Amino acid sequence: MDRARRKLIIPFLAPGLLFVAVFFMVPAVQTVYISFTDWYGTFRTNTFVGWKNYASLAGDALFLQSIRNTFVYFAVSLVLLFPAALFISWALQRVKRGRNFFQFMIFAPAVLSVAVAGVMWKFILNPNFGLVNQVLRAVGLDSLARPWLGDPSTALLSIVVTIIWHGIATWIILMMAGMDRIPAEMREAALVDGASEWRAYVRITLPLLWPVLSTLLVLWFIQAFQAFAFIYVMTQGGPLGSTEVMGTYMYKMAFEGRMFGSGSAMAVVMTAIVLSVSVLGRWLLKSEDIEY
Repeated sequence: MDRARRKLIIPFLAPGLLFVAVFFMVPAVQTVYISFTDWYGTFRTNTFVGWKNYASLAGDALFLQSIRNTFVYFAVSLVLLFPAALFISWALQRVKRGRNFFQFMIFAPAVLSVAVAGVMWKFILNPNFGLVNQVLRAVGLDSLARPWLGDPSTALLSIVVTIIWHGIATWIILMMAGMDRIPAEMREAALVDGASEWRAYVRITLPLLWPVLSTLLVLWFIQAFQAFAFIYVMTQGGPLGSTEVMGTYMYKMAFEGRMFGSGSAMAVVMTAIVLSVSVLGRWLLKSEDIEY
């Protein structure tokens, strides 16, 4: 790189660095500082309390439950989302007739706002007039009808299904982009050698797609810890805290309970968990680069 180009680096990077510093670094430092205080949202209540907020979180049963619910949410959604997204992305690449129709049906929910989708699914899952229970009763499965969002055993699963329905299109697009990078000649050569379509997919497509999948796994974990909107719209963390995740509990602690010190401490803990697990996940899921 010549000297003239090197001089252009700082002017081009400066606006982005300034943006990151003002809207990310400064608030992050302030959040860490507030986590060591008892700030209640007014200028006069800002006493330094040390590790008191963190110690109180360690003994907060609802906070520990929110951590557990967040990991359960991640695990359940992972099991439901990735196999479905893999199958649909594989099928869409092989559909010839009606492909635009299927793509529209899959991608249509993504255009809805979270608030609209959440309220719509509250009506669909309503125990009295909801579509799900009406269909179950119509086909003679009355015993399976239940208050889906009012039952602690089904509330979190119902929200997971809603979130997957709303956002699976994004993951399908990313997986299809990864599949498009794989040379078609490799799959065709396997088929010519006598491999079945399924065997070629398992032995060729999936291994070559693994770098993309490992990145998507980490991104989904980060997104799981950011879960808030659907849960707050549909259940607000209930019933009995069964859908309370770290995002909703932190919001209630800070903005509804006016306990900004405890809420900031919770934000710091959440960030530490996300960073630690993300780094560990990338290390465990890394694979050798395959050139093709």
